[in-house]
Amino acid sequence: MKPISVVFTVTLAGLTAAVDFGNWQPPDPGDARSPCPALNSLANHNIIPHDGKNLTVPLLVKAIVEALNVSVELATTVATAGLRTSSNPGSGTYTLDDLKKHNIIEHDGSLSRKDVDMGGNGEFSQETFDEFLGFFGGKEEITIPLAAAARWRAHLFRNLWGRIQSAKKSNPKFTFTASGQFNSYVESSIYMQLLKNPATGTTPLPFIKIFFEQERLPFDEGWRPMSPTSAFSLVQDVLHLSLNTPEEKAASLNGRTIGFHGIEL
Repeated sequence: MKPISVVFTVTLAGLTAAVDFGNWQPPDPGDARSPCPALNSLANHNIIPHDGKNLTVPLLVKAIVEALNVSVELATTVATAGLRTSSNPGSGTYTLDDLKKHNIIEHDGSLSRKDVDMGGNGEFSQETFDEFLGFFGGKEEITIPLAAAARWRAHLFRNLWGRIQSAKKSNPKFTFTASGQFNSYVESSIYMQLLKNPATGTTPLPFIKIFFEQERLPFDEGWRPMSPTSAFSLVQDVLHLSLNTPEEKAASLNGRTIGFHGIEL
């Protein structure tokens, strides 16, 4: 197997020249961090304020576009959505801590956090993440069908639970609103697109581990933001995840039936 660093050739020198991916530091005591490993990684790399505070839409848009090769349109949508969680909306700012507020953007059934009623939804949970990794069935290159199975129900591997079904089973207060469902799809699409090897169309498992466990972009390991991410490409992946999660369309959670096709994109 070729080293990942060989597969990922540097072709975006112009895009990444102004971004110092080498300036990574873990959070200091008192720093704000969110349930989102992408934003936490940007803070840890000092691409946005390391303390995770006083975040504005223009600041975040610039960082997301330059560091992650995301379109201005999508970066603006993501950054603006965070304002809904602000503890001081009149200031036009928010913190990464604000994003922990339940069922606004954050939701139950996270890939790497415990549910809010199960011990904390902001901090990384190795136990939760290890469970999620187990649903990949030992595969090292992750495809959309694998990501869909691990997220919902790992039926490809001995009918195991996926993360959402496992969370629903273990949390008596589990909730999964239509917006939470859509956000869950988007989050899986983000890590798949952001870390994808464009030569193979798959996402290397080592990159996924670094991204979630260390909240670091795997630049030293050869990753580069080579595949541009736009609203269109993200929705394409959301649709592919949905098509690879057929049992979810008819699933009844908390006494109500929700389905992807009922969500307005």
